Amino acid sequence: MRQIHGVNRPTHIKHACAHCRKTKSRCQGDPPCSECLRRGIHCSLDRQVEALSPPTSGLNIPPSSAGRSEPRRRFLNLYFEKFNPYWLLIHRGSFDEDIEAPFLVQAIIVIGMWMSDEPNARSAAIDLHNTLASAIGQQREAWDVSAKEDIDGASWPIPTYQGILLHIIFALVNAGAGNLGIDLKPSLSRTNTDLLNSLVGSCKRLDMLYYPSILARYSQRDSRPYIWLGIEETKRFNLALYRVYRAASVVGKRADDADTHARLTARDLRFPFPTHTRLWKTMSMAEWGSAAGRGVFDHLLDDTMEEMWISRAHEALGIDWELEYTPQD
Repeated sequence: MRQIHGVNRPTHIKHACAHCRKTKSRCQGDPPCSECLRRGIHCSLDRQVEALSPPTSGLNIPPSSAGRSEPRRRFLNLYFEKFNPYWLLIHRGSFDEDIEAPFLVQAIIVIGMWMSDEPNARSAAIDLHNTLASAIGQQREAWDVSAKEDIDGASWPIPTYQGILLHIIFALVNAGAGNLGIDLKPSLSRTNTDLLNSLVGSCKRLDMLYYPSILARYSQRDSRPYIWLGIEETKRFNLALYRVYRAASVVGKRADDADTHARLTARDLRFPFPTHTRLWKTMSMAEWGSAAGRGVFDHLLDDTMEEMWISRAHEALGIDWELEYTPQD
């Protein structure tokens, strides 16, 4: 499903890494391969290195007893069964816990444990959540580019940002009725509010909310399904980020002009709504083939679709609004 192009050296026989085999991608064969570097995950071709990635691609976290064997898979399944249908943030069909970024996997496990409704599991979820919070804070330089001057050529650490967003969502869920704002909505702690602001600022600095920039990450040489999946992954992350920002009651609280980089309004959502939700929900190649209708992958990079950007509706209304998005098949 995901395709990576590299230059093969004729003097060596190269084999695909585990991630590229899993996702039916062409692997360049050099350890680590480009796709593993892009996603910030361990490449199976590099057996001597525990975790190899560019500085902004991921977070290193200590091992957790919750992230092993059968309990781990059970909690991951609970996440996808109970939580993911409401957010559709992660593409389940290409997700593999053995090769995904460990931080993202742990953030998913936290929510899966919480969704189990079991007291012991929920207690463990809070403990793991706190461990992840420490890792996020200690390794801020690895992902936070909100205040950096020069970000030319910086990668988009999507898995890390997905994990941080899930971490913030859990903080909101865990707050519940115990931490209400004056508007009677759950509110974030100052630490998590700053974390959300940094995440928003980083995404804006990287131009992740701008559709032409999203398209520019891909080439006409890439496979059509790979391009579509990557575009949808970014759009769905951006939309989820906006929803969380609104739910956290951040809008309007940071009016200082110096903090405008950390503010997020519908005006910033310069991309179309996600499409073909049925295709996004597929879990097997058979389902993928059935859901991928004619024309789905045509002209993906040829049209910026500016007239369909979410920001255009904002411009027409002239106000920010609670975005109600109903997924369309």
